[in-house]
Amino acid sequence: MSIPASLAISKLRYPETEESLTAGRIVIPTIEDEEKPSNALHAFANGGWLGLKVAGMIIASLLCILSLLGVTNAVLTWWGHYLNIGSFNEGETHNLTIQFVLGYLFYPVSFLLGVDRHGGDLLLVAKLIGMKIITNEFVAFKDLTSDPAYANLSPRSRLIATYALCGFGNISSVGIQIGVLSQLAPGKGGRVAKVAFSALLSGIISTLTSASIAGMLVSDQATLFKVTPPA
Repeated sequence: MSIPASLAISKLRYPETEESLTAGRIVIPTIEDEEKPSNALHAFANGGWLGLKVAGMIIASLLCILSLLGVTNAVLTWWGHYLNIGSFNEGETHNLTIQFVLGYLFYPVSFLLGVDRHGGDLLLVAKLIGMKIITNEFVAFKDLTSDPAYANLSPRSRLIATYALCGFGNISSVGIQIGVLSQLAPGKGGRVAKVAFSALLSGIISTLTSASIAGMLVSDQATLFKVTPPA
């Protein structure tokens, strides 16, 4: 569902008001002699080097985001204790953290997606959506699958959260997107950077659209998941 959703959202964001460049005869730009691979082995080496740079950018971005998240949460928690928010007890779930703040910011989004209003599912899914946007989907999926706080999510809430998290609409992907596309098209780096945050917003809306459709189609939990809906 995300593919047609992304096409629809991108056309709404940048409507095609002029004649398409690919409507008629397509002219393939020539490659400069110094950039053109001399043989298959040269092309293979160039592709391997490009893949290595892309993988390195992804790993470096993930490490930087996780480190920044940890430092920010530590500072916010320390500051929150002086405001009597949370406590030093191990397992405290109400400390002032980025997840805590984002949970309330995205609470209306979680409600509009159709998340169950039982057992605190709205706040939990809202935290996941916020974490996915400011970090990436890997961190959010890790919390969804391994954090004990999400063990009691209803099947419907878990399904909607899965669709809402499945996408690259997050801040860390913006840097990866600019770097990768600049490597693939070195002369278009400025144009890519100019639309990067518009692409981020479109990606977020696309994944949330898919999640809302999933929530709309899945109405009978007992039949689909073979479980009894929460009272």
